[in-house]
Amino acid sequence: MRAALLVVLCLIASCDANEPQALHGHLYFAAGSYVGEFDLSDGSSAPVASLGDVTIDHLSIYEANDLLLSMRDFVNERETSRILRFNPRENASFPLFPGLMAEFLSGARAVVYDDGSRLLATHRHNAFRDEAVIDVHGHNSKPAVVVISDTEILFNSVVDDEVLIQRYDVEGDRSYPLQDLSKICRLNGAISIAGSGQILCKAVFDSEEKAKYGFVSLSGAATIALPLPDDKNFRALIYLADQQVIILSESSSSWGGGQQKHAVWVYDMTSSTAYRLARDQYLGQSVVYRP
Repeated sequence: MRAALLVVLCLIASCDANEPQALHGHLYFAAGSYVGEFDLSDGSSAPVASLGDVTIDHLSIYEANDLLLSMRDFVNERETSRILRFNPRENASFPLFPGLMAEFLSGARAVVYDDGSRLLATHRHNAFRDEAVIDVHGHNSKPAVVVISDTEILFNSVVDDEVLIQRYDVEGDRSYPLQDLSKICRLNGAISIAGSGQILCKAVFDSEEKAKYGFVSLSGAATIALPLPDDKNFRALIYLADQQVIILSESSSSWGGGQQKHAVWVYDMTSSTAYRLARDQYLGQSVVYRP
């Protein structure tokens, strides 16, 4: 009897060891004209605010837990793009400048943004009146940008007809190419793994033809691919350092090519396991974490 009880207890302990960790906090996300909030503890979501007849393409963190929203709308029958500072607690917004995308770098108190043909850096302490041109690109061909520290970004540029990943230091106003990283990594859909010197990006691992999400150092050394199902499309959204997890979105088409279906996945870096957290949930292209 005692032996049987020990076996049962061991099985219970084994099952508990494989249980996903309980997550906490919320993610702000954008869907159409709405800003929503996704609860990581139970996979539920709720609307925060509607910005009217607009399409929100990107959101990121700003000072005092406010958000930067990049949106499109029509003015006099012409599509325009602009960047707002948005307070989700008070549902209040303040226009900053025209642009397609913006990221705030707290260490430099600077905003890096795309005005449609240039990637620019401007500083909060100068009331955004200064502008440093980081890169010039084709009109409305928005480059991928990944924040890797509170003063640095990675961005895509085209040099001699080849896509090149560059590292830009906002404080020093200088950039330099990362040749080896450019050979293996796709910056679109990549995220930074803070404190590790790595990013998570789509790359080719183990001589396979299909690119998979995996960890790659800034020097271009690939380590491991994430154990995600091969028959699904994923986009990495954010790394939560305090919980050691990565949040990804899954998208798939229903039978017959109908409406796309979406889900939220988690990769637990402690246990090296991936699992679906929520079905039928769209989190857009970018999210902001609120612990």
